[in-house]
Amino acid sequence: MPTVEQTPHGDLRAQLAVALLVVSVLTALGGLTPVDPQTPTGRWAVAAAAYALLAVLAVTLPAHPTSTEVVLVAGIVVAGGVLASCRATEGVVVFALGVILAGQLAAYVLDTRRAAVVVAAAASTIAVGAWLAVAPVHATNIVSMATLCVLSCVLLGWQGHRLREAGGTDHLTGALTRGPFYARLAAALARARRRGEPLAVVALDIDDFRRVNDAHGHLGADDLMADLVAHWHAELDRAGFVGRLGGDEFVAVLPGHGEEAARRWAALACAWTPLPCSAGVAVHEPGDTARDLLVRADADLYADKHDRKAGAPA
Repeated sequence: MPTVEQTPHGDLRAQLAVALLVVSVLTALGGLTPVDPQTPTGRWAVAAAAYALLAVLAVTLPAHPTSTEVVLVAGIVVAGGVLASCRATEGVVVFALGVILAGQLAAYVLDTRRAAVVVAAAASTIAVGAWLAVAPVHATNIVSMATLCVLSCVLLGWQGHRLREAGGTDHLTGALTRGPFYARLAAALARARRRGEPLAVVALDIDDFRRVNDAHGHLGADDLMADLVAHWHAELDRAGFVGRLGGDEFVAVLPGHGEEAARRWAALACAWTPLPCSAGVAVHEPGDTARDLLVRADADLYADKHDRKAGAPA
């Protein structure tokens, strides 16, 4: 399954809560109208209450991938308990489908490591729950359901990653577009706070870029920007990334870099351009937001641009 760096966990919480409430109601109805009169309906009632509680937790826990992972795994475990109590094959199939949906949701919105945990829990729950169920379920069908669970999750996660990558990447340069860039910067800043590590942003602006358009046309200017971003990416470590915020305005995020290291990187980045390039650096300080960092980097960039023009020969 692919890695998904940006996921809308804040927006997902309400949708996940609604889905859990629907499952809670359906589970309660299933317990009230069992296919088999000997079905342990008390277990279904407990499961319905558990799903209602998870719905509440989905919107009250912090909007973070870990909370989404925990709620999904807990819901899968609850489903496994009910699945194992099913006395009718129909019940096993219905709850297995619900578990598969939980795994697919994880594959679509979570990063690879967290998604793998949820999908593994889903496949294991289907296999163990169906094996323990009172209802007759052939071993071949158990293997098929668990296999289809994993396969569908992997395919959905891969396709979701491709769609997000296409929508979040500037097709010309390969840099992140504004929305995904801001989301990833916020995540990198939160990670730097938790770990107590430095983080720097470098604002980059190519001076007099219009001269490239005039001399080589728009296609020539496009080629120059694409080459520059390719060089910048090559100089980044795995945690770093570049966003395109305007026509020829870019910002590089350098986790683990202090000011001195960030300025060395900025000088190297500007050295790749055939035109003068201005760069501004800002380093994370306690209490900084992503906006604070970008504002300071932008101010430093314009100071650099002003100093360069002031020092240019008349």
